[in-house]
Amino acid sequence: MDSQPSSKALHYRINTNISQLLQRFENIMATATTESTSHTSTAVETYQLDVESTALVRAAEDILALTRTMKETWLFGKLDTLGEDEADVKRREELEMNAEAI
Repeated sequence: MDSQPSSKALHYRINTNISQLLQRFENIMATATTESTSHTSTAVETYQLDVESTALVRAAEDILALTRTMKETWLFGKLDTLGEDEADVKRREELEMNAEAI
Protein backbone atom coordinates (compact mmCIF):
# COMPACT_ATOMS: atom_id res chain seq x y z
CA MET A 1 0.00 0.00 0.00
CA ASP A 2 1.15 3.56 -0.64
CA SER A 3 2.82 5.40 2.20
CA GLN A 4 0.71 8.47 1.34
CA PRO A 5 -2.74 7.39 0.10
CA SER A 6 -4.63 9.78 -2.12
CA SER A 7 -7.98 11.19 -1.13
CA LYS A 8 -9.59 9.13 -3.89
CA ALA A 9 -8.14 5.93 -2.42
CA LEU A 10 -9.30 6.93 1.05
CA HIS A 11 -12.83 7.59 -0.21
CA TYR A 12 -12.84 4.21 -1.92
CA ARG A 13 -11.74 2.47 1.29
CA ILE A 14 -14.37 4.34 3.31
CA ASN A 15 -17.15 3.34 0.92
CA THR A 16 -15.96 -0.27 0.77
CA ASN A 17 -15.75 -0.58 4.54
CA ILE A 18 -19.17 0.97 5.09
CA SER A 19 -20.79 -1.32 2.54
CA GLN A 20 -19.08 -4.35 4.14
CA LEU A 21 -20.38 -3.38 7.59
CA LEU A 22 -23.91 -2.90 6.31
CA GLN A 23 -23.89 -6.10 4.26
CA ARG A 24 -22.61 -8.22 7.15
CA PHE A 25 -25.17 -6.76 9.53
CA GLU A 26 -27.97 -7.38 7.04
CA ASN A 27 -26.79 -10.98 6.62
CA ILE A 28 -26.79 -11.50 10.38
CA MET A 29 -30.30 -10.09 10.70
CA ALA A 30 -31.58 -12.18 7.79
CA THR A 31 -30.12 -15.36 9.27
CA ALA A 32 -31.43 -14.59 12.75
CA THR A 33 -35.01 -14.06 11.58
CA THR A 34 -35.49 -17.39 9.81
CA GLU A 35 -37.86 -19.82 11.50
CA SER A 36 -36.67 -23.41 11.35
CA THR A 37 -36.93 -26.30 13.75
CA SER A 38 -34.62 -28.96 12.33
CA HIS A 39 -31.22 -29.59 13.85
CA THR A 40 -29.54 -29.38 10.46
CA SER A 41 -30.89 -25.96 9.60
CA THR A 42 -30.13 -24.71 13.10
CA ALA A 43 -26.53 -25.91 12.75
CA VAL A 44 -26.21 -24.23 9.35
CA GLU A 45 -27.64 -20.97 10.71
CA THR A 46 -25.28 -21.12 13.68
CA TYR A 47 -22.34 -21.52 11.33
CA GLN A 48 -23.59 -18.66 9.12
CA LEU A 49 -23.94 -16.41 12.15
CA ASP A 50 -20.42 -17.29 13.24
CA VAL A 51 -19.00 -16.51 9.80
CA GLU A 52 -20.94 -13.26 9.43
CA SER A 53 -20.10 -12.03 12.93
CA THR A 54 -16.41 -12.74 12.31
CA ALA A 55 -16.61 -10.81 9.03
CA LEU A 56 -18.43 -7.97 10.81
CA VAL A 57 -15.64 -7.72 13.38
CA ARG A 58 -13.07 -7.76 10.57
CA ALA A 59 -14.87 -4.92 8.79
CA ALA A 60 -14.90 -2.90 12.01
CA GLU A 61 -11.17 -3.52 12.42
CA ASP A 62 -10.63 -2.32 8.85
CA ILE A 63 -12.47 0.92 9.68
CA LEU A 64 -10.27 1.40 12.74
CA ALA A 65 -7.15 0.83 10.63
CA LEU A 66 -8.45 3.32 8.08
CA THR A 67 -9.05 6.00 10.71
CA ARG A 68 -5.54 5.46 12.04
CA THR A 69 -4.11 5.78 8.53
CA MET A 70 -6.10 8.96 7.97
CA LYS A 71 -4.90 10.45 11.27
CA GLU A 72 -1.28 9.62 10.47
CA THR A 73 -1.60 11.03 6.97
CA TRP A 74 -3.24 14.17 8.28
CA LEU A 75 -0.68 14.72 11.05
CA PHE A 76 2.52 13.65 9.31
CA GLY A 77 1.68 13.61 5.64
CA LYS A 78 0.16 15.66 2.93
CA LEU A 79 -3.54 15.02 3.44
CA ASP A 80 -5.22 18.19 2.27
CA THR A 81 -8.26 18.69 4.47
CA LEU A 82 -9.23 21.98 2.85
CA GLY A 83 -9.61 20.54 -0.64
CA GLU A 84 -7.01 22.67 -2.40
CA ASP A 85 -4.70 20.51 -4.48
CA GLU A 86 -1.57 21.40 -6.43
CA ALA A 87 -3.54 22.33 -9.56
CA ASP A 88 -5.65 24.80 -7.58
CA VAL A 89 -2.54 26.35 -6.01
CA LYS A 90 -0.87 26.70 -9.42
CA ARG A 91 -4.02 28.20 -10.98
CA ARG A 92 -4.35 30.69 -8.11
CA GLU A 93 -0.69 31.73 -8.46
CA GLU A 94 -1.12 32.21 -12.22
CA LEU A 95 -4.21 34.34 -11.63
CA GLU A 96 -2.32 36.49 -9.13
CA MET A 97 0.54 36.94 -11.62
CA ASN A 98 -1.93 37.90 -14.38
CA ALA A 99 -3.69 40.32 -12.05
CA GLU A 100 -0.37 42.01 -11.22
CA ALA A 101 0.49 42.24 -14.92
CA ILE A 102 -2.77 44.00 -15.68
